[in-house]
Amino acid sequence: MRKFLFFAMLVLASLVMACDPAANTNSANKPTTAANNSATAPAANTAAVEADLKKLVTDTAAALAKNDVATLEKMYADNYMLVNLDGSVQNKTDRLASIRSGDTKFDSFAYDEVNIRSNPEGTGAVVIARATASGMNKGKKTDGTIRVTQVWSKTKDGWRQVSGHATQITAPSTAPASNTAAGNSDKTPAANTNTNAGR
Repeated sequence: MRKFLFFAMLVLASLVMACDPAANTNSANKPTTAANNSATAPAANTAAVEADLKKLVTDTAAALAKNDVATLEKMYADNYMLVNLDGSVQNKTDRLASIRSGDTKFDSFAYDEVNIRSNPEGTGAVVIARATASGMNKGKKTDGTIRVTQVWSKTKDGWRQVSGHATQITAPSTAPASNTAAGNSDKTPAANTNTNAGR
């Protein structure tokens, strides 16, 4: 009796699997992992991504040097966040309001030692650069150099900066190592700094 019951269940299971198209899959025709899916996707053009971001970094510096809120508003994502040198955090609205009101005001602003690393899909990137700035922030003179980290995301409207972080350079700088596949660095030594301006 047990053998008959076991045999009947085996036959029933076989019939269910034969009748259920979802259960009867041909694994040879389907990728088994996410890695297989990404292997078929074309790789991003790293050189083009790098060129786009270098231009945007330069354009950001030019906008900051001119205190150009309209241009910065287009460059920053709606969810943009900035960590300033003093540890304070500004969202997009706060950052633009600070520049618009003159609370943060630059006389000059430039980036060098730009190093870019993008993801394989070409939809996101991290930029590490050195900024040299002169101006005022919260009533204090800001002259000096800082290390800046920016996170960029490619949206339907183009590249947008979603995050920024500023760190005061207090010792002579050595440029970040160049990643030949995804970044460059200009090995200009950095000066000491005393600044409170964020990027």
